[in-house]
Amino acid sequence: MDNIRFSIIIPSYNSVQEIGRAIQSVREQTFKNYEIIVVDDCSTDNTYEVLSKQQDIILIRNSTNLRAGGARNKGIEKAKGEYVIFLDADDYLAEKETLQKINEVIGSEKTDIVYLGFEIVGRIQEKWIPTDENSSLSQRAQNWKYENVWDVCWNNKFLKENNMKFLENRYFEDFVFYYKGIIRAKTYKVASFVTHIYTTFKSDSMTSSVSEQKLQDLYINVIQFLEELKNIPPSKEKADIVYAVYRVVEYSTRLLKQFEDSLRKE
Repeated sequence: MDNIRFSIIIPSYNSVQEIGRAIQSVREQTFKNYEIIVVDDCSTDNTYEVLSKQQDIILIRNSTNLRAGGARNKGIEKAKGEYVIFLDADDYLAEKETLQKINEVIGSEKTDIVYLGFEIVGRIQEKWIPTDENSSLSQRAQNWKYENVWDVCWNNKFLKENNMKFLENRYFEDFVFYYKGIIRAKTYKVASFVTHIYTTFKSDSMTSSVSEQKLQDLYINVIQFLEELKNIPPSKEKADIVYAVYRVVEYSTRLLKQFEDSLRKE
């Protein structure tokens, strides 16, 4: 793969105010063996025009809006790095040594995935650090609060061999990809430090309002996840994984109640 170590994939939609910080956090890395792939998902502001003037990124523009999942799929198709790291346009790498530290964790022994730590700033203040104790498949399914594809560094060969694709033009697109990946991964390592700063300053987040489309997409994710579970023989580990589905169904019930309340107010 042209000896590129990391492909940093950044989906972008109307993010002209934030994406510069995300890209700059990669440019400032002390470890330089990477490529930056930005996928503009039909922005209606001037995001694409601003990005098109930058020479050190690979810029892709979707012909139709595919949401973050479809944008990431385009990035994966283009990626030449040994490992793929996803970075949202309004987030950024934690420090200048982040890629160097991840590279040291990987070392010369290839692994399917590397669990990454992250810090949440803004309306929510939290820090999540992976350890050997909380990164088993059972622990991830039962106790891990955030199923974010960007808190995992993915082996590119692993992604392609497993035909790992996001649901396109759907909300909650991380869920199936995340669990399909950690279920199929035969090897993993743990980077027990913060790699990403996840911002929650915006009040109009994807989950702040409920619609029929979001509810439908959530259940589509559940169905897709249950399809993946067919390939796992009965075991305690499978029971633990099913618990992750239960948590999503429980969440969908809360959204349904929120949707009901909003309709009654209207």
